[in-house]
Amino acid sequence: MTFDEIMAPLGGARFIEEHLGRAPLHLEGPADKWARVMNWEVLNRLLGASSIWAAASLPLVLDKEPVPAAAYCAPAPGRDGGTVLRPDPAKVKALLRRGATLVANDIDQLTPELRAFCRAMEEGLGGKVQANLYLSSKRRQGFAVHFDTHDVFAVHCMGEKTWMVFEGRAEDPIAHPMFKNLPQEHHEKAKGALWKEVRLKPGDLLYLPRGQYHYALADEGPCCHIAFGVTYPIGLDVVSYLFERMVGEPLARANLPRDPAALARRLAALGDRLAAVTADSRTLADIQAFMAGFRYGREDYDLPGLIEQAPSRFRRRHADLKLVEQGGKTLLVRTSTREGVEVPGPIKDLVGWVVARESFDRAELERAFPGRPANQFDAVLAQMEKMRVIEAA
Repeated sequence: MTFDEIMAPLGGARFIEEHLGRAPLHLEGPADKWARVMNWEVLNRLLGASSIWAAASLPLVLDKEPVPAAAYCAPAPGRDGGTVLRPDPAKVKALLRRGATLVANDIDQLTPELRAFCRAMEEGLGGKVQANLYLSSKRRQGFAVHFDTHDVFAVHCMGEKTWMVFEGRAEDPIAHPMFKNLPQEHHEKAKGALWKEVRLKPGDLLYLPRGQYHYALADEGPCCHIAFGVTYPIGLDVVSYLFERMVGEPLARANLPRDPAALARRLAALGDRLAAVTADSRTLADIQAFMAGFRYGREDYDLPGLIEQAPSRFRRRHADLKLVEQGGKTLLVRTSTREGVEVPGPIKDLVGWVVARESFDRAELERAFPGRPANQFDAVLAQMEKMRVIEAA
C-alpha cells in the first residue's frame, strides 16, 4: 500500500494539509481494506510463536488495571540467555475469556505486510512508526481516558469498537515523566467535552493527533485494531545535536565560575555561541539529513538471490522518460507512448535523478542523496528494474 491508499478516500496530500497535527479524522473503508495487514489467521500465528513474547511485549489489562505478570506468566529461558517472564498461553486464554484486553507491543517488524505498511507511512509522513495491536471483547473498557505522546493511526481490522474522542488535547506531549506520570484526576478534568463518538468497523481508520484525549470500548464479540504510533523530529532533537556540537567548544567544557556576575557573563557567552552554531550552514545540513533519515530500518531478506552478486551499475532502458507534474501528482511518463505511472512524493527526487542519466552506479546514487536509508535505494532500484525502466549494465 502507498500512503495515498492508506489514507483513501481523502488521500495523503489532503490529510497532511488539513488534519496532520491539527484535528482528528475518521475514514471509512471497505471491510477488507486491512485484511492483508492483519487477520485472525495471522494473529493466531503470531501469538502461537510463544517464545517471542515476554511480559513487557504482551501485557494484559482488565477493567482499566494492568494484570500482574505473575498472574499469567512464568519464568522461562530467554532467547538471548537468562530468564524472562513468558506468558502462559493457557492463562492468557483464560483472561481473554473474562474480557481482558491483550496488547501485542512492537509488532511492526513481525510480518512483511506490517513492515511494508509502516515503511509507506514513514515515507509519507517523515516520522518513525511503531505498531501495537489491541485485542478486546465483552464491552470491557481496557484503558481509562488518556492521551498518547505520539500521533495515533488506529487501523481497525476485526470486530467493532466504539471510540470516545474528547475535545481536550495536551499541548505537544512527549514520552517523559512530566507527561507519563500525570494522575488520572488530571486527565478526567482535562479531557473536556465529548468531540465525537466514533464507531470503528473493519476497514476504518481513526487518526488522533498526539495529546488528543480518548478511550475505546469493544463490542460483545472479539475485536482487534492496530495503533500505529508516529513520532516526528522535534526541537529537543536539535538540543541533543547541539550538545554533541558543543563538546568541541572549549567554552562549553570549561568549569562554570562561582561568582554570580561572572556566571551571568558565561551563560550569555554560551547563549551567543549556541545561537551562532544553530545558525550556521553545517547545522542546517545536518538537521535536514537527520530529518530525511528519521525512520526505522525495515530490511527484507531476498534469499537465495540475496547471496548472489547484486548489480551495482545500471543503465536506462528508454531515452524518452521524464517526470511530469499533473493534478498535484508526479508521473513518470514515456513521451513516445504517453504511458505513465504515479511516483510517490518521497522518492520522486530519486526517480528523477535516475531517469536523467543514461547509466549510473549505485554508489553515485547513494552519494547524491546522503542520509537516505539503504532499504529505500533497494526498493526504488528493484521497482524500476521490475517496471523495465532500468537494467543491470
